[in-house]
Amino acid sequence: MKMRRSRFILPLLLFFCLAAATGPLKPKNFQYARTLPGPLKPGNIYRIILPGEVLNHTTIDQRDIRVFSPDETLIPFTILREHKPAVSRAQYRLKILDFNASKRMCSMILEVPATAQPIRMLFFSTPNRDFRKSISISTSDDRKNWTPLLNESIFDFSQNVDLRKTSVSFNPIKCRWFRIQLADVELPPENEAIQLNYKGLKFSSTGKASTPFRINSVTASTRARSTETDTSDTIKLTNFDTKTDAAGNTILSFSSGIPISSIAIETTNPVFYRSVSLKGERITLDRHDISLARGTFYKFSLGNKTQQRVSLATQPSDTGNYKLTIFNGDNAPLAITALRLTWVRRNLFLIPETNPLKDAVLCYGNPKVPAPHFDVARFIRPDNWEQHNSTTIKPEPPVRNTDFQQAEKPWTPEFSRIALILIVLMLAAVLAIWLWKLTRQAGQNG
Repeated sequence: MKMRRSRFILPLLLFFCLAAATGPLKPKNFQYARTLPGPLKPGNIYRIILPGEVLNHTTIDQRDIRVFSPDETLIPFTILREHKPAVSRAQYRLKILDFNASKRMCSMILEVPATAQPIRMLFFSTPNRDFRKSISISTSDDRKNWTPLLNESIFDFSQNVDLRKTSVSFNPIKCRWFRIQLADVELPPENEAIQLNYKGLKFSSTGKASTPFRINSVTASTRARSTETDTSDTIKLTNFDTKTDAAGNTILSFSSGIPISSIAIETTNPVFYRSVSLKGERITLDRHDISLARGTFYKFSLGNKTQQRVSLATQPSDTGNYKLTIFNGDNAPLAITALRLTWVRRNLFLIPETNPLKDAVLCYGNPKVPAPHFDVARFIRPDNWEQHNSTTIKPEPPVRNTDFQQAEKPWTPEFSRIALILIVLMLAAVLAIWLWKLTRQAGQNG
């Protein structure tokens, strides 16, 4: 009899876990609300660009967003990234017509194919290492009249650090010839040069004695690479925690619901070169830190130009919790004044179903609610949203809900994990009891 009773324990536990479904959601179940001004006509498609303030107070997957009518009924919607197909690039190997070189300078004229598309970038293939060159580019359609295009720098510090730049970019231009002049950067005296120190390795903007500069080829491109043309938004973050660990590294900790695609720093330091890493929380059966991205931040002057990279491409953390570590080596910590978080724009598309509405309410901010499921997601999709006629609505300023209440019996990922652990433990207990009884019965029969 007892054994038969134990067989019902697991099914009962499963029943109670699965019975913990959410009740009907209302605006009171969300911490924030923003009015969507109307009128809103049934059957029409309305688009809301979700601002950073909204995303910063939601879950990473935006499951805790709802739109309510004035009578507190749900309005169907879907949320999509503002994603567009990748744009391919065209590349052209330029023909070198004239080339003159000396110890400190070289010049050349490059011919562009007549059928080439407008050019955005030039890539220089060179075997040289440890160089700093100023580059002056002019354009022409007749090789007689030359129009200045830009003055830039290319450089290589790879003898000491992973830092090399052998390309220049500019606004799209269509021309038949480029005139390139490369010269050693005019540098200050040795005792006035900027000295950079990273992990005991020193390099400066003065460099060593000049060596002949060789160019194997020059390639023109219509863009940097074949890239997807996503629309991005950025928010400035100042509320982060800063601490220095035992090794002297700077650790910046912050939380945000924004599904970030890159992170950048703002600093008052004029010169630096630092390795960085970004970690976030990943949820499986528990929470643990994983590496999201690694890279380098740097900033220094070369000639009359400032060269810098202060952003890091990444992916979002499951929980929105992050740790950015800046490895200082023997250097003093950087003075970080702000972080800039960038993400692919999120658009919310809603369709009122029945009666005209004077307005609607966008509610958000409750990680305990489940993801919504509306039919509108079946016909407004990432591959066709631009083909639909929609009216853009700008949300009014946010209002905090002072009567915020959690939804009844929320089914959340955290609850799912707890339920799974309980089920596994109960199953193990039932099996242990069953095996013990079998062993005991076998002993009695023996």
